[in-house]
Amino acid sequence: MFLRGHYQNAYVTHDLKWAIDACSRRYGLENWTTFEVELDVGTPAGPNKQATKVACVWDGSLQLELIEPVSGYIDPFLPYLPKDKADRSLRLHHISLRREDRAEIAAEVEKLGLPMVCEGGIPDLFFTYLDTRDTLGHYLEYVCATPAGWAMVGWPEGRAVV
Repeated sequence: MFLRGHYQNAYVTHDLKWAIDACSRRYGLENWTTFEVELDVGTPAGPNKQATKVACVWDGSLQLELIEPVSGYIDPFLPYLPKDKADRSLRLHHISLRREDRAEIAAEVEKLGLPMVCEGGIPDLFFTYLDTRDTLGHYLEYVCATPAGWAMVGWPEGRAVV
């Protein structure tokens, strides 16, 4: 099944701090990891830069990721963000599926035949967003990482990859 390895739901917002506070208060989530990142990303139009603010938290075996787009190639986030920048509410952007390596991701991308939105990474971690909006209503992200990369994102010890 193509949804095996689902480990993350990701949301976009105009205000990351507000989103963290709202999720913490409402759902009792704590121990967020926050960072700002500027990445080189591959896009259908060629290489670009993408800057975002990100917060992640684990609740059991599910990771919640909150993203505030900052600059560069933020086109994949814009359709989900409210038009009113004062509206800080969260919108589902993508779900993430864990894969073991880039070859496995490439094979699934080819098999599914879906448009690539962007891809990139940081040391020890690689991602590809596919456009599944016509069927799922959001993007699908494939992620592979080294053991150090999975440790960096806080993969829960003993959590099986299913």
